[in-house]
Amino acid sequence: MAFCKTAAAVCLVALYGLQSEAASPQTTYKFKAVEVTDDAYIAANLVRNGKLEVHISEVSKDTNLVPGLQKEVVASASVEQPEGTTESCKKLMEQSGLKGIFHHAFSYKEKNDYRELFQAALDAGIAVFKEKGYQNKWDEIWASDAGASLAYLLGANSTKIGCVIGECIQVQTQDEGEPSSEESTGNAFLFCDLSPAVDKSKAPFDEEYFNVLVARTAKLAEMTEEDLKAPSNDGTAAGAFPTILVAGLVAMLTAAFA
Repeated sequence: MAFCKTAAAVCLVALYGLQSEAASPQTTYKFKAVEVTDDAYIAANLVRNGKLEVHISEVSKDTNLVPGLQKEVVASASVEQPEGTTESCKKLMEQSGLKGIFHHAFSYKEKNDYRELFQAALDAGIAVFKEKGYQNKWDEIWASDAGASLAYLLGANSTKIGCVIGECIQVQTQDEGEPSSEESTGNAFLFCDLSPAVDKSKAPFDEEYFNVLVARTAKLAEMTEEDLKAPSNDGTAAGAFPTILVAGLVAMLTAAFA
């Protein structure tokens, strides 16, 4: 009789445990796509060419890249992670296939300072560039998260760009029939896709550009769109014109008196 009571008690405890486990909400994470403003595209171009003596191509917002990237961000697979929200959002980014393009993690705000975000990504990437140098280390740069992200953004031949914020959302799924709840984690990623995409088997730009890039001390916050203009060669051209003109006159006079 005592054995039966003990067995029944064990069964009840086990059943209660199963019911408790079933009743526990499931926590997953997903990205919500948030559109960026035009300030993001100005900031991206300032990263590429702002106050630099050597320029690569300018990139312009592309109407095909943006919706395509938005779909990729929204379609990112939800992940269930026991870790904190920051690590869970990072894992979501890594599993979504978005790590291969420009990405930068930040604390989400309703109004974001894009120059500040790009400056942080630039500083992290430049630190890798300076450590590795230009020659024979691009495999190591591409293997570095910060280095690869900046290198992707600085593809010399890229002419189109699309950027989207992926706001990391925590989803609490209740029992069947109960509505799930969603809440922002406060974490987000700035993603940018470029076209033509850079070839990751080699350097994304030449050594001359590399040298002026790592030597730049001006911050994006202090730059204007005027700083995107390529250095003028007017002085050189003006100096060369009289020389060519004089040489032509000398040749004509020599021929006339020959």
